[in-house]
Amino acid sequence: MKIQKTDLAQKLNKIKGVVPKKTTMPVLQGILVRDGYLIASNMEMTVKAKIEGTEGESFIIPERAFDLINNLPDGEMEISAAAGNIITIKADKIKNKYQTLDPAQFPTTASQDEGSELRIKAEMLLESMKRVSYAVPAQNTNTVMTAMCLQAAGGQLNFAGLDGHVLAWDKIDYDGEFELLIPKNTVDKMKSLGLSGEVQIRHNKTGAVFITEDFEIYTRLIEGEYFKYQTLFKELPLHTVVSRIALLDAMTRAKMCTEERCPVRFELEGGSLSLSIKDKTTDYHETIELQENIAETLTIGFDARLVLETLKAFDCENVGLSFGGPKMPMIVEAEDSDFKTIVLPVAI
Repeated sequence: MKIQKTDLAQKLNKIKGVVPKKTTMPVLQGILVRDGYLIASNMEMTVKAKIEGTEGESFIIPERAFDLINNLPDGEMEISAAAGNIITIKADKIKNKYQTLDPAQFPTTASQDEGSELRIKAEMLLESMKRVSYAVPAQNTNTVMTAMCLQAAGGQLNFAGLDGHVLAWDKIDYDGEFELLIPKNTVDKMKSLGLSGEVQIRHNKTGAVFITEDFEIYTRLIEGEYFKYQTLFKELPLHTVVSRIALLDAMTRAKMCTEERCPVRFELEGGSLSLSIKDKTTDYHETIELQENIAETLTIGFDARLVLETLKAFDCENVGLSFGGPKMPMIVEAEDSDFKTIVLPVAI
């Protein structure tokens, strides 16, 4: 096949992160070229990237060839497959041969023809996924926690993530009823692909596929029942509003003054929030203004890292902060959307 180097390299770089570092199936440590697609799989997730000029082809690009392709000069390149599963890569005056594996050994993608189907704009899907994903842990003894919950009910599509210390929830208008528990790795890969246009989602009890004009992402679904997260968002008696950037900047300065995992101390009184972090070598203090006076004086502590990650998940200018007391969670709400989070307090 003949193809522009930049076209191949761009799609290759989009999906090569799916290729497993260790596997009992060596064929998965390459990317399959087959009938107009580049295909990467780790058995838990398969990503297909549409690429022109590969129709009718069937061979495997080995992992050790990825860097060579990226470093070839721009322009047309050629990849040809020969007997014995040998591929030859040519570009300008460059030529190299690789011994690769039989493409017939590459596992086929499970079909999602049976089950339910829905459609949603990629921009809406990814916006909510990006907001909520920070609250989904990569590992947890409870496998349900390692999933983002995508749940349609009551005229809205809910996105939820929970790691035991922070809970994030976003929602958009949507008619339908279903619940998918999508693994964090799949969510992270979807965020990085740059999906556009309309996303078609097909799913059954065990798997789902997200289809756009350029990509197909197949994933297993995590089994189990998700937590009743909506009941945790209760109206709290103490409320104020603060500039998100002002609080984020103050937290960033405070956190950079310590290498230890220290709690941040919030002292709210009237129209001001005083925050501080103290360890063996640091005693940092900063005061920022609140945009609404808080009804009662309150002192409460939080994991500084979680507060920072929570504030970064928002993209609005101001956020609402609600409290119930020094041992109760803080609710953070966006001013321009339905996105909200819960952050549990820590002892100070």
